[in-house]
Amino acid sequence: MNIIRNIFLIVWTLFWFSDIYEHISQYTIYQWIIILLVMPVPYIIAWLTSEKRDFSWLFNKKNQKNTKLPASEEDNPPIDDDSKENRLPPNTDFIKTIFLSQFEKHPYKEDDSFPEYFYYEYGIINISRFFNELKNEGLICPSPPEDILGMMKVVDLKDILTEHNLKKTGNKPVLIERILSNLDISKIPLANEPYYSLSYKGKKFVTDHYDYIKLKQNPEWGISFWQYQNEKEKSSGTVSFNDIILSLLNVNILKLKKTSSEIGQFEYFKLQDLYISAYELLLEKEEYELALKALLKCVLLALSGCKNNWLIGYKRGLQLKNDEVMKNYAPVEIDSYIASSICKLQEYYSEDISKKSYQEFIGPFNLCTYEMFCEVMELIFNSSILDLSKYNLIIKKLFIKKLK
Repeated sequence: MNIIRNIFLIVWTLFWFSDIYEHISQYTIYQWIIILLVMPVPYIIAWLTSEKRDFSWLFNKKNQKNTKLPASEEDNPPIDDDSKENRLPPNTDFIKTIFLSQFEKHPYKEDDSFPEYFYYEYGIINISRFFNELKNEGLICPSPPEDILGMMKVVDLKDILTEHNLKKTGNKPVLIERILSNLDISKIPLANEPYYSLSYKGKKFVTDHYDYIKLKQNPEWGISFWQYQNEKEKSSGTVSFNDIILSLLNVNILKLKKTSSEIGQFEYFKLQDLYISAYELLLEKEEYELALKALLKCVLLALSGCKNNWLIGYKRGLQLKNDEVMKNYAPVEIDSYIASSICKLQEYYSEDISKKSYQEFIGPFNLCTYEMFCEVMELIFNSSILDLSKYNLIIKKLFIKKLK
């Protein structure tokens, strides 16, 4: 429609300009008045039918000055301090720790390639310069021969031994030791390359900051460096790494609780990941009852049916029938890792723990009764293969009722 309108306006404009150009000297004053009245009509109609028209200036001119936000606030909506801070790159110690941890895998040369996240996450604009700074600080040093030989494949080590008529039996460390004991290492080409490994000082630095590596290795926690660092500094070293992470996981769970009515599939799996993370950390601390409780919440989350909460909005938004909506229904599933982990903690299970887990449910709705929850727990403890078909049918019927 817009294209037809625009073509018409172009033709209309060309017609009038050509007519005016040819008869400009012949028009009377009355003809000029008619032209000025008729010619703008299509443009006015086009503007009136435009989707982008705005008449507010006609009616709100007096209030416009009062209702408009200051330019700085309107163009840049306020962002909470946590969001601003979480977008900042981590501090130097964190970056050094993650970079140095690469050397635990194998030696590196200055011109080797490193993971790209050092550029876009940590803001290292010159890897070569950063590499040399670590050398100058004594955190990395020239690699010893055994580290360089350790980079080679077993077959290549055996080729070197064969070339010098030495035995080829034994595992990799034995082969390396045999080469070092019997050969001039400088005659092996790879050994002359300028490789660097962690120095004693570098190894100590990584050990002292190993909490940063654990944080980097667990993105499913959803905890940024600055969230962790702020809590670490507040505690002044009196709170353990696991306790800080558990506290921050709880913060993230409470954030989801505040928006539980809007939980979709993404939030569902995020909440499940938070519970599993809490379980693993509590297990390390040997707090077995709390660890089991975190897993029970995962089971209840699966049985609640709220994984399909998004289908309710989907139906209302597109005004679909139940049959069309239910094509996207996700059946009730309990992750085998969760079920098997629960079985390992069966001795800590009690009615009190199951009741508290049920009462602390987070979600937009819960289609699972407490009795059903207890039945499924018994099924988990007493089955070799978990069959939830019976409960899936019940939850599905209840969800269809909820759609109506």
